[in-house]
Amino acid sequence: MQLMKHSKLKFFKFTPLIVLLFCTSKINSQSFDGEKTTMINYLKRMYNASPFEGAKIIESYDETYYVAVISINFNSNTLEINNDLARKKAQDAAKITFAEPCVKFEMLSTLKNDSSKINTYFFSCTPLSKFAKEAYLKQLLTGAKIISAPNSNYFVSVIAMDTLKNTSKQMTDRVALIKAKQQANALFNGSTITSEIIIKTDEVARSTTSTEIIKEQSMGFVEGLETLLKFPANGNIIYVFYRELLNK
Repeated sequence: MQLMKHSKLKFFKFTPLIVLLFCTSKINSQSFDGEKTTMINYLKRMYNASPFEGAKIIESYDETYYVAVISINFNSNTLEINNDLARKKAQDAAKITFAEPCVKFEMLSTLKNDSSKINTYFFSCTPLSKFAKEAYLKQLLTGAKIISAPNSNYFVSVIAMDTLKNTSKQMTDRVALIKAKQQANALFNGSTITSEIIIKTDEVARSTTSTEIIKEQSMGFVEGLETLLKFPANGNIIYVFYRELLNK
């Protein structure tokens, strides 16, 4: 699966000078500290040097950060309503910018401009692939699950393939997909969708995924499964397949 269909710029960080190199529409940082506080400060310095709006990717040598910057006017709404509006706009920006869905949005910080009456919000966006891998390594994601995110629900199937078996890569990929389809069929043909099957990404994730909604789209659903990622773990190759669930 191609994950890098996004807006991206190249950044080279020096002290005290920050040089911004605009190459295509992508963001790379040559030197970047992975600590959250440093990431927030770096993002603010980037924004102050060259303000931007929307979703982008920042890359360091060993980490990739999905972020969104949203500005909204002050109004008579409460702080909670304005925060929810900014989060919704961040979700929309991520959906139209990134090739894979983001399933978690964390507000990192805000900047308030009293003269222009604008609040700027900085969000960290967690892509589905990162969330799925972290959940698997914590033993929270096995078999077939539904990941309930703030703006969508996703069917996810995790398949472990033994690397010791003497089969070709193409055959291993094919068998993994067949097993994922079998998991999907078993889930869709079950009698009910229990809470154990649903993983919520945060407190604002969708809480309702009915059995009826699942079964209504089961016809032909398995043929649309996509490979999200694969990685080695415990002597196996772990395959993660997914597809977005339609909601009423």
